[in-house]
Amino acid sequence: MKAKFTFVCFIICFIVNAQSLQEQELNNLYSSKKTDQLIDKAIEYLKSDPDNLNYNVILGRTLTEIGNYNEALPYLQFAVDNGDSSGKELGLGFLGICYYMLSDFEKSESALRACINLNTSHNANEISARVAGLLGYEEFYNDWKVVESNNFCFHFQNMDDTEIRRYVESREKAFKEINTFFESSLPKKIDFFVWDSREDAKRILHKDLGFAEPAYCIIHSYFNQSKGHEITHVISHYTWAISEKTRFINEGTAVCFDQTNQNRLNKVKYWIRTNDKRIEIRDFWQNGREYSEEVLYPLAGLFVQELIEKFGREKFLEFFKNQSYENAQVVYGMELFMFIKEFENRINP
Repeated sequence: MKAKFTFVCFIICFIVNAQSLQEQELNNLYSSKKTDQLIDKAIEYLKSDPDNLNYNVILGRTLTEIGNYNEALPYLQFAVDNGDSSGKELGLGFLGICYYMLSDFEKSESALRACINLNTSHNANEISARVAGLLGYEEFYNDWKVVESNNFCFHFQNMDDTEIRRYVESREKAFKEINTFFESSLPKKIDFFVWDSREDAKRILHKDLGFAEPAYCIIHSYFNQSKGHEITHVISHYTWAISEKTRFINEGTAVCFDQTNQNRLNKVKYWIRTNDKRIEIRDFWQNGREYSEEVLYPLAGLFVQELIEKFGREKFLEFFKNQSYENAQVVYGMELFMFIKEFENRINP
């Protein structure tokens, strides 16, 4: 529910020593998100210069970020075996991610611990430690109960067996119901951390509960948070290769499927009365970061629910991979304008 932790924020964008024209080209392709071209060019350049550290790092990193974890391993391992301290740090950080996504948790933890032990900089060391906490590699988790089910690996801080059974059953049911709509295929089971203490979570994770890291199938949640919100974030992430997310649509989708049955319309109208303001959907859509959860979540959830009811599942999934207002106009056409106008007229005084 909160702002997402950037999983690889501790990774330096590129090794910034003197670069050849080819290295600058790869860096530019990465910055412009031209992934296919970058991969083709990096492979081409490696054929004539296989020991080039930068080529190996950027190719391994890019393959990791698009989910080709097995393919990324040899390039990242090259950086670990042949790089200077920065190259090793880059390689180990991404190896930790790859092995995690391949469910080889022993190698994942080993790589991240080695990254931390390099101690190349205070900032890199601190953030690497946070990632280890995020993945459950801290000693703090040693006495937690771990329960695997069809779609989850649950980690419980403090819950008795009866409560655990009910919790697992309810989340498995939520997963099944949500994925009936999205029909996603996840690369691994969701690691679902269920906290009993928000204070402990803040200390270990350095952020407030609850939240998901959808690309890496991770959820950290307080025990009594909604059944479906964070699960929806993870499932929906793997529906398409999503080129653009917006807070309004992405959070609205999670709220729509959160299974709380809250009266979102009443919440929105209460906010309008209390703040003496009118709702303009386009503004919330394009400037979602400027609005609090108090109004954006129920408004966006209500909007997404009615958007699906009006235009259907297939149209919504087609649109969902690029959640911008501009793409919505392309997918839904002129009917979108009328839909938004009617929606605004109904909720505004």
